[in-house]
Amino acid sequence: MESKNEKLFRSSFFRRLFLSYVLLILVSIAIFCLWYLYSYRTTSESAAQNEARQQATAFATRTDQNLLIAQSLTGAMNSSESLRTMYQSICIEKKTPDSMLLYRSQSELSRIKASSGSLEVYAILLGFEGDKRLFAPGRVIALDEPVRALPVTPWMEVTNAVSLLNLTGNANMILNREFLVYADAYTGSAAHSSARGIAVVLMELAPLQDRSKELSRRFGRISIRNGAKEIYSCGEKPNPEDMLEIASLVSRNLVYRFELDPAVFRISFPLKAFLPLLIMALIGLMSLYGCYHYLKHRYAPIGAITEMVATEEPGTAARGDLDAVLKGISALIGERNGYREKMITVSPYASHGALHQLISGNINQAQVSALQEEYFWFLRRDTYMVGLVNLAMTGEKTATEQQFLDARALAAHACAALSDDEYPVVTIPRDARNLYVVANGDRSEKLTDLFYTMLKAIEEAIDNPSVAVTIGVSCPETDLERLRSACLDAAAALDNMITGGRGSVYFAEKEQEEKDRDFWFPKDAQEKIVRALTENQPDKLDQLMDQIWEKNFQKSSLPPDAVRRLVDEMHSCISAALRQISENSTTHLRIERMSEPATIEEIFAYFRSVLNQALITYQAEVAGDEGRSRLQDEICGYINANVLSPDLSLTSVADHFGVSSKMVGTVCRDRFGKTFLQYVRDCQIQHATRLLQTTDLSLEEISEQCGFTNLLIFRRNFKASMGINPSDYRKT
Repeated sequence: MESKNEKLFRSSFFRRLFLSYVLLILVSIAIFCLWYLYSYRTTSESAAQNEARQQATAFATRTDQNLLIAQSLTGAMNSSESLRTMYQSICIEKKTPDSMLLYRSQSELSRIKASSGSLEVYAILLGFEGDKRLFAPGRVIALDEPVRALPVTPWMEVTNAVSLLNLTGNANMILNREFLVYADAYTGSAAHSSARGIAVVLMELAPLQDRSKELSRRFGRISIRNGAKEIYSCGEKPNPEDMLEIASLVSRNLVYRFELDPAVFRISFPLKAFLPLLIMALIGLMSLYGCYHYLKHRYAPIGAITEMVATEEPGTAARGDLDAVLKGISALIGERNGYREKMITVSPYASHGALHQLISGNINQAQVSALQEEYFWFLRRDTYMVGLVNLAMTGEKTATEQQFLDARALAAHACAALSDDEYPVVTIPRDARNLYVVANGDRSEKLTDLFYTMLKAIEEAIDNPSVAVTIGVSCPETDLERLRSACLDAAAALDNMITGGRGSVYFAEKEQEEKDRDFWFPKDAQEKIVRALTENQPDKLDQLMDQIWEKNFQKSSLPPDAVRRLVDEMHSCISAALRQISENSTTHLRIERMSEPATIEEIFAYFRSVLNQALITYQAEVAGDEGRSRLQDEICGYINANVLSPDLSLTSVADHFGVSSKMVGTVCRDRFGKTFLQYVRDCQIQHATRLLQTTDLSLEEISEQCGFTNLLIFRRNFKASMGINPSDYRKT
């Protein structure tokens, strides 16, 4: 005698169904395992790389800090009055510095070194061009050769002072020991000028080497490059697959290069990493066991039906196959009179979707007729009304979309609690702040009272005084085809809050009881708004808005339709005024329409805020234009005052005003109609023609007074401009 399990697995339907569950569970487990292993590896590698990049950034930052300290020390030497006095005595007056001057200078160097506060600064050196001495804190180092200025400054390199200064035969320890060297030109002043010597800062190399060795376990090679030259390196190059470069804050030519070792980032899978996979496998086995018992329980009725309708003898191969059974049941149900189609259409499981289709209007007449014949969902009564529940934050408080969704869920729960067999209620969300409510019943008066009760229930459920609940309700309807129109009527009724305010119930009216009265609006409102914005008169804007409010709402009472037409007129007027201002300036000003229903107080507050923001934006642009115009005038005046100076250049003008060379060139083209170089050359040639006509100065003297560096350049530019040599021009 065969067991129950054997009977189950003899059924082809049960086998296919059970195997489908098995396949689904196995595929899910495989997908999870692959995802977990990939995610674990990716996350671990990413974490290791991020840690390496953070360590590299810390290394670059620490080195930059030391270089910035060295930069400040060279700047302090350049701005020191004592060192400038010593330079004046040695290089200008050609005197040997007396002991007092030498003592002050060495004390000043000691003070400058101590001001760094860094233990990595070993010493600072100062040498004057042409002099055979280097001055250090507390000592003077004699040289066999005079000091020469560096070809490029600032100079950063891991080297010794002998190599840096191209010295030979000096045995001093400070000069021969390797340091991280930062050298800059000594100019004798904080301002930029020609080099008069060299200022050197020697920093200990050991801390840099220690920091490099700490990173050696993650990086195969660490190097510091100054342009194309490598000034420091640590480690062996492992043919890297990845490289990280960090630009220095001290100099744009200085780059820290870290060559990542790919072997460091190869992730191994420890034993604990496979624990989630083991748990997932156990869950899969438990799921298979649960699916078997679930299918066994659910298959019992089908097995009984199979026993009853089977025509073959027990034990035949066809026994337990469900295909023939299903065909027999389908024949019993039949397709006559379209019953099966209607049953599927009006199934309780499809009612919610059908309600959505009715509200959106995406349903045909035949489907509506089928719904009516089958007493679709709860519309079994004669009358229904549609309400639109609106949620809004009052005052200055704001709320996130999730907070509105939570409040909408509470409102839907409160409405559902009012539903009963006599007056059923159904809710459908429209968006985060609005909720459709459909109420069905026999008496329209009871439905009207139901919406007042609904307002109180929603307010109690939300229990937040900052949330205003307003409901717009359609007229009573009996035709299911009018459901879409009833929703639109409810939305139109909700717009009546524009005069009535929030926190109430508004009902739609099929016929207007009285004609709409005209509203008051000044004809020159656009001109007044434009004048107030351009002349910076915020009080005029407030007076205009107060006047419109007083004329329409304090001295008279407008119906909702007239208020809406007034709002449209105000929006059109403000939009035209902002567009007019935007066309005459670079400021882009505009006003958006309020998408949600609002009260007239909220609409006026919105218009006021838009006008105030437009005033601030426009006046900020006007102030910026005036500042740019003053700067351009100063640049043109400076060029005209120094046009004959040989030191005048596009870069010198830009540095004087702290702007870019491109901006100076743009100012020249806008104001003079020429490039900077063309304008300067024209002014120089015009002055030269006056000197040639009115004086007996030689061509060399005229060339010098007109700002040319030599006579050849003067002749070439004069002939290119005037078409004749200067000597021939004087003869004419």
